[in-house]
Amino acid sequence: MKLCLGGAEFWERLERDIRGARDYVYIQTLSFEGDAAGLGLAEAVLACEAPRRRIVADAVTKYLINDRFIGLPRARRDPALQREVAATGEMCDRLERGGVPVRFTWPVGRRFHRLIARNHKKLVAIDDRIAYLGGINFSEHNFAWHDFMVRIESPGIAAFLRENFEHTWRGHDRAAAAEIDGDEIVVGEGRGNAGLRDAVSRALDRATDRIVVQCPYISEPFWSALGRAHRRGVHVTVMMPEDHNRAVMKWGTLDASRREGFEVLMLPGPMTHAKVMRIDDSVVLGSANFDYVSFRMQPEIVLITSAPGLVREIGERILEPDLARCREPAKERRQRWRERLGGISMRVLELMSSSIRERRPSPIPLATWRDGRAKPGRRQD
Repeated sequence: MKLCLGGAEFWERLERDIRGARDYVYIQTLSFEGDAAGLGLAEAVLACEAPRRRIVADAVTKYLINDRFIGLPRARRDPALQREVAATGEMCDRLERGGVPVRFTWPVGRRFHRLIARNHKKLVAIDDRIAYLGGINFSEHNFAWHDFMVRIESPGIAAFLRENFEHTWRGHDRAAAAEIDGDEIVVGEGRGNAGLRDAVSRALDRATDRIVVQCPYISEPFWSALGRAHRRGVHVTVMMPEDHNRAVMKWGTLDASRREGFEVLMLPGPMTHAKVMRIDDSVVLGSANFDYVSFRMQPEIVLITSAPGLVREIGERILEPDLARCREPAKERRQRWRERLGGISMRVLELMSSSIRERRPSPIPLATWRDGRAKPGRRQD
């Protein structure tokens, strides 16, 4: 297993692996945009000689480009954004003409009432040899964030992810779990995610010495789990971005830290999108944030591993340098009110969102970029 820290390092390795593919290349991402990141992927996949090449993106890409809703009046008046929207459509058309089908899954609903629950998985499977897992999407702004993917040379894990991708392609996201080469890999299907939640909770409950978490979005059930570990005598530290794109998550976690006793530090600089826990001598990583949305409502993939080289590399290249540059949360007079409001808001949002996961069609409709309405997923060989 090899850490790919940042978009450039990830892309350097993935482009080489796509070029060498001979059987299949399957890619799933949340965002797939017509900028340097998305266009680079499109060119590489079109040039690939593998007979089976497919891309799945979440349906939110049809409405949200560069983290902006493309249909809002201000966005419609932004020529650069609209050029990127057009480029995304042209990119998908070119892929289709080149024999690379692109499908968008988990529709947002007519009234956008399912917007909060996305298909959040990010995976690459190539030739039952190579796999990638982590948090990076194929969009330029995501490539610029502090994030990572892990490259895995494992026939077992690559085949597991291929099978999972094929289920998604047919519109049937499924829960799955396996122990492969001593590593635990778990998939949540987005309807409760009990198996996913239990696997990570067990890993946390085994902690005896140290837990370090870096993740932008944290909530229950992990606030309580980190608090239980703290009360057992485990040193628990959570790192969150200081300049947060969802400030309510930051304030809510600071409020929970006062109640549960764990440490929260602020990470300056670019937005951190990394999702990793180091628990003693193991790590938990994947597409999932450590919050109720990922662990109850969205399809996600998590890997739990004690691979010494990867654990050491994540420590040396991510966690230790970031701990060294973290800051204590600012102690402003108004901050306690923000924290309390954040905590209340997070609990209200959790209650309001709890039923969305149960109102999904089956199979999940898949659509092309140009489809005005989604069509049921069909297997394409």
